[in-house]
Amino acid sequence: MSANDVPDPLEELQRENDVIKGITERILEVALLLKDGKDVPVGEVAEELRLFEQYLTLHIQRMDRELQPEARPVAMTTCYEHLDRLVRDHEAESQRIREARAALEEYGTGVPHARARLGELLEKLANQGYEVSVYEGDYPLSCLISTLPEDAAQRVGAKFSATQGEVADLDQHVQKLLKSPAGHEDQKVAVRCAQDGCTRSDEAQVVPGPQGQLGLIPPAGGWEISSQKVEVRGDDTVRVHLTFRCPDHLVPAEESSGTPAPLPTLESGGTP
Repeated sequence: MSANDVPDPLEELQRENDVIKGITERILEVALLLKDGKDVPVGEVAEELRLFEQYLTLHIQRMDRELQPEARPVAMTTCYEHLDRLVRDHEAESQRIREARAALEEYGTGVPHARARLGELLEKLANQGYEVSVYEGDYPLSCLISTLPEDAAQRVGAKFSATQGEVADLDQHVQKLLKSPAGHEDQKVAVRCAQDGCTRSDEAQVVPGPQGQLGLIPPAGGWEISSQKVEVRGDDTVRVHLTFRCPDHLVPAEESSGTPAPLPTLESGGTP
């Protein structure tokens, strides 16, 4: 869907619901890896929680604050309990996200048993989040299909159009996330020493950072990274020139950027 389209509100909410199910399935995959004792990069978990919260926040705004005021005056009385329950479920989901984020901070600092606790909280978040999405599709959304008048639907759709660009942007980030394997290994990038005449080469690591940025860790053994001016292009891509030097050709400490080196980030959501 184009960011400029005015969506049918019930169809759009159901589509968002399906996207949220996909995110919860991914979070469950990571939860099971953690419970099995595998170390998952902190930045990867942070990215999943961040996208889940951002997407859920927009979905809650649309469902509870933009659709419900139009839906309640025309809904059948049996639908009220479903709408009321959904508000409570959404509040509980937000609380579970906060609990998981607190556990992630402990996991990132190496607190004993933090991996197992994080895995348990992510599993709870994923399973109960999936149940909320199923309930939303089976009950409140279904009961409104035949009762929401066309003029009310148009008013809600017009409100949705104000945030359609944000939703479309998050959709892209979610799809990129879901295409990558859960708990994936750090990506490698070949590098070589910038010193004239030096042919030494090795591999650096690209890792997800906890605040949504990318990090670049130089090869082991004393390699260093320095960066030059960052260039932000018109298509929202970022280009930064990095210089690697092997242990035999290091620059003075005051001229080095240190390690690991964070890469520039974009503010529109997700990682660049």
